[in-house]
Amino acid sequence: MPASICLPAYNEVRTIEATLTELSRLGPDIDEILVCLNGCTDGTEAVVEAFRGREPRLTVIESELGKNNAWNALVTRARNSRLVFTDADVRPDAGSISALLRALERSPHAAVAAAFEQPRGAPPPPLGTVIRLLTTSLGQDYISGRLYAVDRDRLAAVMARRGLLPEGALPRLPTDVVTEDSWLTALVAGDALVVVPEAPIHFEVDSMADVIRALARNAAAREQLRTSYPELYQRDDARLLSARTAPQILMKRLRSAPGADAIARGLGGMALRAALHRVVGHRIRAQRDRILADVRAGRGGRVMATSGRLPSKGG
Repeated sequence: MPASICLPAYNEVRTIEATLTELSRLGPDIDEILVCLNGCTDGTEAVVEAFRGREPRLTVIESELGKNNAWNALVTRARNSRLVFTDADVRPDAGSISALLRALERSPHAAVAAAFEQPRGAPPPPLGTVIRLLTTSLGQDYISGRLYAVDRDRLAAVMARRGLLPEGALPRLPTDVVTEDSWLTALVAGDALVVVPEAPIHFEVDSMADVIRALARNAAAREQLRTSYPELYQRDDARLLSARTAPQILMKRLRSAPGADAIARGLGGMALRAALHRVVGHRIRAQRDRILADVRAGRGGRVMATSGRLPSKGG
């Protein structure tokens, strides 16, 4: 079944040509590459337009600022029901996108197939060791916004069952959510989500400030779910935290972790994250509160574009 690549782009002039070059090497299963420019001011548009002359599958559209606005525009415009969302600074490993699409084929109930996050690179030890521990997950049971595949029809059915859109309508994200991946994870938790270890995506972390920004953004996303989307938050909370399901989640993570070193890093990261929250929790909470205040003030698009995701590096 053919699929569309969906690429939201905001001020990606330094990376988007390399990303498009990699995407243009994908095989015939990808018959459409959609780029949505959302509020670019740095010349990204010119780079993409120039590349379009070399890639007949490439279509360029525009939306208002904000990844969620771009997401909605891409879902509406795509010709296929299988959509692969990737950030404009991500270059996936060879075979990752095919692995995500195969996972959707093998899992008839899955609405989303998520790439498997693998941190790499960092400052030298000891700081680099601490940062890698903080950013290593023991397994993964969430969607990484850097790379994931969606079955549009299945996702629409999940959203219709949750009462979030009319039966038969196209999926649409709320435009005010801090992170689309946290919102989608809460929505599709369970059988509708599959995480694919065969589809790795790498990211690099340069400093502890990167870690704190990412933790603050994640905390803002959870708080927004709790206050604005309580039904989804309760489902997400039960999936991750209830005493009944915690042993199952831990065993799943242990089975999926790639090797003893990853298990040790994952357990160490869990302990370090708890310690970090105690030491610099006030900084995380302050940044979280600034993000939420900006969203409430109508500056959500800017927040989603600039609030501090960890940088992604593919390959």
